[in-house]
Amino acid sequence: MEETHAFRQYYEKNLLPDLKVLDRERKKVDRRVTIIGLSAVLAIFMESRFINLETKEVMMFIQIGTAIIAFVFISLAGKEYRKKFKEKIISRIVLFIDENLAYKHDGKVPRSEFTGSNIFQHRCDVYHGEDHVQGKIGKTQIEFSEIIAQYKQTTGSGSKRNTRYVTFFKGIFFIADFNKHFTARTIVLPDFSEKTFGKIGQKLQSLNFTRGKLIKLENPEFEKEFVVYGEDQVEARYILSPSLMERILNFKKKWNSKVYLSFCNSKVYIAIWLNKNLFETRLFKSIVDYTFIEKNVQYLLLLTGIVNDLNLNTRIWSKK
Repeated sequence: MEETHAFRQYYEKNLLPDLKVLDRERKKVDRRVTIIGLSAVLAIFMESRFINLETKEVMMFIQIGTAIIAFVFISLAGKEYRKKFKEKIISRIVLFIDENLAYKHDGKVPRSEFTGSNIFQHRCDVYHGEDHVQGKIGKTQIEFSEIIAQYKQTTGSGSKRNTRYVTFFKGIFFIADFNKHFTARTIVLPDFSEKTFGKIGQKLQSLNFTRGKLIKLENPEFEKEFVVYGEDQVEARYILSPSLMERILNFKKKWNSKVYLSFCNSKVYIAIWLNKNLFETRLFKSIVDYTFIEKNVQYLLLLTGIVNDLNLNTRIWSKK
């Protein structure tokens, strides 16, 4: 409650003046978006009414092209406004939470860290990210950003060859120093097989040779939610202590989403699947709204709170 009161004061003094200026710009963007949208609808109507084509497929192609062009112009219309909102508002919210953190709206966790975590086994053909936060929470070095990762899938051949990009991860990717040198990798994944197939699912898990050995742990609730693979049974159990397993379970409940973890390279990597896009402004609705801004604070507190959730500032180990 004390933190909420402090942010309310910070909002009134430091954010509100800029929010009012940005809100006037938002109204101009709203007008441009409305004009573009109405023009596109009118263009599609005129195309269907006055252009005579032999096939419906060609007409549909033209209309889809018109809609895509309109979408591109709408995106460009709000691009500068969106950038200003992030630079002037989100960056200062990050600093309010912890002055040791730095925010970059167009930055992202490096692809090498994402793939090096070994959480996902798909080839990463397309890698996008934004809203990068980096710095220290207490003694722990952290960084995180929104990430969209896709692989290319091709079917058919010749004239029937089709290519599409499949999203295998969309959400927040978080990295923190675990302050311990690992000699092996330990991967913690959502448990789909056992929940779906029961005992047969357990057998399927043990046959996943690409992940390493299946690690059995003495926490039934944890085993219902997660499946653990590792290259070293002893080290995996040492890392996943009873207290850490409880913390991971509580962390998953807090986010109410699919959560993946890996312990390697002396770091803990956490992937949180989210379908929503965080830290965004909005159109056709005022941004001079404390509740709207407070939601961004709550998400950032959840993310920076991972350090406390997993007790990462407690230095019980030392690196070699």
